[in-house]
Order: sequence, then C-alpha cells, then structure tokens
Amino acid sequence: MLEWTSVFIIIGLVILLGLYLLAQNKWLEIKRFHIKLPNSGKGIKGKKIVQLSDIHIPRQGVSLLQLTKKVALEKPDLIVLTGDLIDVRGGFPRESLQNLAQSLVHIAPTYAVSGNHDANGGYLKEWEDTLTTAKVRVLIDEAEWIPFEADGLFLMGLSEKEDFDGAPRPILKGITLTKDMQGQPSILLAHHPELFEDYLMDLTRAPDLILSGHAHGGQIRLPFIGGLFSPGQGRLPKYTDGVYYYPERPANRMIVSRGIGNSTFPFRVNNRPEIVVIVLD
Repeated sequence: MLEWTSVFIIIGLVILLGLYLLAQNKWLEIKRFHIKLPNSGKGIKGKKIVQLSDIHIPRQGVSLLQLTKKVALEKPDLIVLTGDLIDVRGGFPRESLQNLAQSLVHIAPTYAVSGNHDANGGYLKEWEDTLTTAKVRVLIDEAEWIPFEADGLFLMGLSEKEDFDGAPRPILKGITLTKDMQGQPSILLAHHPELFEDYLMDLTRAPDLILSGHAHGGQIRLPFIGGLFSPGQGRLPKYTDGVYYYPERPANRMIVSRGIGNSTFPFRVNNRPEIVVIVLD
C-alpha cells in the first residue's frame, strides 16, 4: 500500500510540474513601465508603446491570436518589434508572420528591427518583404520621426550585424539624423541588450531609451539571482529583464523584454512570456 502511495505522489508531482511548465510557456504577462523622456513635450504625455520581442515563430508557445487580442486591449499608439520574430530552425513561417504583422498594423503603427534568428536563417529578404507588404515599417540602421500631436520623438532601428561581438565601438554611426531630430526625445530599437554601453558611445545619436530583447529573461529565473543564462552574456547575465540605467548618464535607460517564445531550451522557469507596455510621462 505504501509503495502505491509513493507512486501516486510521484505521478501527481510530475503532473503538477508539467502544468507549471505549460503555464510558464503560455501564460502571457503584461509588464508596464512609466518613462519620462528628456525634452519631451506635452503631446507625448500619456502615449502608449507596446513592445514585443523574441516571438520565435513557430516556437512561440503563446497563441498568436491571443497575443494580438491582448495587444489590442492595451490600445497602443505605437507597436515595436525588437527582433527574433521567427526561429532560425523552423523554416520560414510566411503565413503566420504575415497574419501577425497584419493584425498588429490594424491595431497601431508598427515598427520592427531584425534579430539574430531573423537574419541568420537565410530568409532575411523574405522576412523584410513579408513585414513591409503588411505595412510594418522595418528600420534598417535608420531613424524616423514619430509625430504625436504637436510633439513627437524619433525612433531609431539597428539591424542585426554579423560582427556584433567585440570591442566597444560607435555602432550607431550608420544611422543618419536630420537637424530637426537632434535634441529631440529618442528611442532605439536594438535586439542585443549586452551592447548597452556601445549604444551610448556616440553622443550625437545616444538614445534616451533603448528597447531590447534577446536574453529570454535568462531562461530560468531564481529569486534574488535573476536569470541563469543568456546568449551573448553567458552565465548569470547582467541584462535580462526590466529597466537598466547607465551609471554615468542615468537619463539614458534600457528596457529588456523577457520575450514571448523559446529558442534552444524549450522551457521557461519562473519566467513567463511578456508583453511590455510603456507609458510616456
């Protein structure tokens, strides 16, 4: 009798573990931040930006229909996609990507930059064409002015590069800013959070706010420790989740999304997929 009791307990624990892992991969969280951009006018106040990162279609776990419904409920003024919309090992999910892009554009103007999976699977041209056809604005090392009533901000997008690793360098030098953009509030979409300091080296282009992803929240998160591993940062990564400040210039901040999908490791632990919502104060 005791042996059967132990078996039932073990089976129950396995089932609970399975349900927990299922919830961690599929239970979307909404994370909200209030951010004041330097030099921003009254027309920006209250505007809402939704950030989606690392969806990794078809490894997203979360239903894309559920995802777009939750985004729509937020009533954003702007949607930004910070890379790895597709997974490099999943072929090119043209239909899923197109449907997602069209749904998001129907909600609000949508901008995107590429991540390593988007760029390194051999489908970058198809990726860009699919998004552009759906009216998503793909930013390839460029900046665009986003008007909000009488005010606005400029949005920069950094595309994926093969030589991202290495010594610090002014990696935004390829982005051209007009005179009208200089001194205005600025946001950079860039997939790699580990390059936080590099993004701020060029003072003429240094963004007020960086929106990034890539780290998958450190995949497994432990209390008081945070994420355990991230591509580009290795063990106990520094930038995995939430807001980070640059010590020498605290007005320059970075928000790192935990993302939505999975890559090599198929599970999230204490690390639910998330939609980031930024309200500009």
